[in-house]
Amino acid sequence: MSDEDRLVPNLDGTRRGGLISAIELSRDTPAVRPALHMLERWESWTGEGLPLRAHFPPESFGTLMGRISLLDPVDDCADFIYRIYAVIAANKGGTDLTGTRIGDMPYRDYATALIQQSRQCLTSGKPTIHENRFIWRNRTYGICCLRLPIRDKIDGHDMLMVIDLHSNPDKRPDTADYIPNL
Repeated sequence: MSDEDRLVPNLDGTRRGGLISAIELSRDTPAVRPALHMLERWESWTGEGLPLRAHFPPESFGTLMGRISLLDPVDDCADFIYRIYAVIAANKGGTDLTGTRIGDMPYRDYATALIQQSRQCLTSGKPTIHENRFIWRNRTYGICCLRLPIRDKIDGHDMLMVIDLHSNPDKRPDTADYIPNL
């Protein structure tokens, strides 16, 4: 069955967007390899509670720079706000969601899946990895999403660091996926 066949058409008869599938993945999934060092950094935390955001300095991002979002929970994890939205996703998708609630995103089924995955990660206090396949503005995407629960500051609140990767690590990225060094 093709991706389009699994989508419910919009009222005007077109298929503009929405969730195709969302599945949990293991850390051994090839798509996770580029972010494995971040997962290992999270696991190396020896302090009390969740790792602090400062445990992940920007220099540790490496090639992930531009693929990382920070999310703050709101209303007891009923929703999340993008404190910082991944630059590559913003450029590719045509929308910067910084300051936006996930629940306010277009395509309700996709937003609901992201909220559920984020809530699962934050309430469990453990990293999660999902593959989300969806259509956004008539384009199909497959994203491997690594979520890391972290603490903003020692006396701060719990939040999420989210790393978006290609689901297919062998996919040759579009040039538009990368921002030139300025």
